[in-house]
Amino acid sequence: MRADRLISILMILQTEGRITARELARRLEVSERTIYRDIDALSASGIPIYADAGVGGGFSLPPDYRTKLDGLTTPEIHALFLHLTDQPFPQLGIGQSLRTAMLKLLNALPHQHRQDVEWIRNRVYLDTGAWGPHKEQAAFIQEAQQAIWEEKQAVMTYTTRRGREMVQTIKPYGLVAKAGIWFLVGEAGNRPQAFRLSRIRSFRIMKERFRRPAAFDLPSFWQEWVARMESQRVRYPVVLEIAREGLPLLSQVMGEAVRQQAEQQQTSLRPGWMRVSLSFESEEVARCLILALGLQAEVIQPTELRQRIRDQAAEVMRLYS
Repeated sequence: MRADRLISILMILQTEGRITARELARRLEVSERTIYRDIDALSASGIPIYADAGVGGGFSLPPDYRTKLDGLTTPEIHALFLHLTDQPFPQLGIGQSLRTAMLKLLNALPHQHRQDVEWIRNRVYLDTGAWGPHKEQAAFIQEAQQAIWEEKQAVMTYTTRRGREMVQTIKPYGLVAKAGIWFLVGEAGNRPQAFRLSRIRSFRIMKERFRRPAAFDLPSFWQEWVARMESQRVRYPVVLEIAREGLPLLSQVMGEAVRQQAEQQQTSLRPGWMRVSLSFESEEVARCLILALGLQAEVIQPTELRQRIRDQAAEVMRLYS
């Protein structure tokens, strides 16, 4: 939304000359405070915007200033127009705005560069969506986005991973989409946290405003948060013995990295088999994957997993008897 607005401000200044913050706010349907922040952002990017105070004042560009998109190099154009799926953008309400902005950029390019755009679009496609037909519903994404833009606190009802429901006040800092799953990042309990949008049961924007810390960097926080979550993830350790002739099947079921790990360990008490220690996300995941190996794998530890696989095998025998 902001990228489209910045382009609109620049085009208005180029075509109409001097214009006030109030008029820009009216046309773009935002507050004057938002316009001042956008002007600061454009100025910081190197665009020479002049501000004149008093009656008849406003913002303006030098008379001979024009954006020069034809100065882009071919690699820069390739990077700009890589064909992303538009899945996240309609959820944010900016799908059409983004397509319009990119079309304006495309039309401003010389003919040769337009051919470069079509070339890269037909050779690289970035699909950011998740696998499977069932996508998570991004609950309250529009409300969360509004609270972020307006820097207003919100109160939400949230269900934790363990199923506990809690009421939480949050100062929303930003939104993150990871593999088709949206997260709301903000300050809660005096520290930045991330909340899965699909677990939010209610979300109400409050009148109280807050000031987003100038030093907060959303990409840096997210990388640190993901690393911390990965390190805290509970793992389920299993000791397996795998038949050498079952290595191709092991690669298909669990991946080539697991096969290589098995080949490197080379320890077993019986010929033709190798022992490997693996970690799974849960007992259920371990059981399903090991059963897919059939007679090519045997669980050594833990004993409860051996028993559950034995019980499930007995149920299969009864079903087909």
